[in-house]
Amino acid sequence: MSKDARNDARNKVRDAAIALFAQKGVKATTIKDIARAAGVSEGALYRHWASKEDLAAALFAAEYTALSHDLREAAGTGPAPERLRRVIAWAFGLVEAAPDRARFLLLSQHDALPLVPALMKDGLETPVDAVCAIVGDGIAEGSIVDADREALAHTVIGAIVLNIQSHVYGRQTAPLGTLAGTVADALLRGLSTGKGA
Repeated sequence: MSKDARNDARNKVRDAAIALFAQKGVKATTIKDIARAAGVSEGALYRHWASKEDLAAALFAAEYTALSHDLREAAGTGPAPERLRRVIAWAFGLVEAAPDRARFLLLSQHDALPLVPALMKDGLETPVDAVCAIVGDGIAEGSIVDADREALAHTVIGAIVLNIQSHVYGRQTAPLGTLAGTVADALLRGLSTGKGA
């Protein structure tokens, strides 16, 4: 099998597994389900992952660290408050643009987040690191209150995650894209020193 064919098969497995884990959860999904949806043999899956839990953990780690890169890209440059505003809009947009990815990350986090310290030891950045960096920049530029940057970053992330969670479980019925400005305004009022954006 050529390298391109192997990559294509791995991408099909990734997409099928994320969709199934998002729809059914990791526990209710079988290797057989993933293999069938991806159009590969069960043996092919076991050659790369010892179990569906290993596959789920590997996918979570890859998606979580990719999320950090995507988040930094979405934030762009400029004053920290404007970057945080763009992060919130991007995160809410992700749910609408890639619902399986967002749901998989949300539903898998409690089992998979204990893996994050290992990611950090490998030098990989997490979304928390990315938001902490933006908050730290805001503290340095004087636009965000001088307080514990991790606590402030977790406040931002908590507002994002809880709104996404409410949307995924059907409690929040308004399109998240329409709420990004409201959530950003409320958060930034609490974080702002009144200097800057």
